[in-house]
Amino acid sequence: MGYQESWLYVQPQMCFSNLIRAYEKTARTDYYRTMGAEPMSVVILKRPFGEVPKGVKLLWVCGDRCFHTPVGVFNGNLKSPAKLCFIPVEQVLDPDDYRLKGIDLNSRAPSENAYMKRYSVEDYIVRTKAERER
Repeated sequence: MGYQESWLYVQPQMCFSNLIRAYEKTARTDYYRTMGAEPMSVVILKRPFGEVPKGVKLLWVCGDRCFHTPVGVFNGNLKSPAKLCFIPVEQVLDPDDYRLKGIDLNSRAPSENAYMKRYSVEDYIVRTKAERER
């Protein structure tokens, strides 16, 4: 199986911004076009999923699972002492899971339901920068 998806969960959550900065630095190169597993979405859980509590921000990472590592996702650009956990999506969701209803994983536009909010990584970055500037 070549293409797989994982949730990247960081603890403590205050280190989530480190993941976003590492993504931005990596995205400025051609790395995601040629290698690695790319973060495609930011998900904010509105309800717990297994042992992952509500309120948690996750990166939804897509690509060959052998690259689902900090180096594979961020090409060595992640500088954080935080604890990272990769959770294979199939451990928490089925492809036709009711908790995905209304969530568009292929759009740049945000989507939301009773279980999660989903943003494209690019849209999340734009929104957080705009919020900081206010």
